[in-house]
Amino acid sequence: MHEPRCAVAADLEACLAIWVAACAARDGQAFAGVAERARPKFDAGVVWLVADGVDGVDGFVLATRPGSGLPADPPDAPVLGLLATRPGAQARGLGRALLREATARLGSLGHERAVLHALLDNVAAVGLYESEGWVAAGEPYEHSLLKRPSQRFERVL
Repeated sequence: MHEPRCAVAADLEACLAIWVAACAARDGQAFAGVAERARPKFDAGVVWLVADGVDGVDGFVLATRPGSGLPADPPDAPVLGLLATRPGAQARGLGRALLREATARLGSLGHERAVLHALLDNVAAVGLYESEGWVAAGEPYEHSLLKRPSQRFERVL
């Protein structure tokens, strides 16, 4: 259980449901448009992994092709755009395992670096990324939907 595996199309709705639930738990409320903003990212996926639990998918990570993030992102870097665990499965190392496996797979595909974007007030996520070798890059910016400070992080693979 919780061994990351390659996702399949049938995992999409479960991943979107986890993303919406995890964002609502992080933000203290649900915001309209979260699932709609996430759905098209799966079409640009280069690494999409899920971790199964007892009752289905407990978490997932999605990295999209270079050029699929923000204009300031390095043009050669894939974007680790979505990483979430089901709220009841958080704080058990699952996010770290998914992050590590996605990072390793991106490196094995020949990518030299990757980027991700994080809300700066999401202290747990920022701490996870930094502990795994991700480094803040560029200036903080305002998240387009949530209007909260965000930061790009980069990692050499």
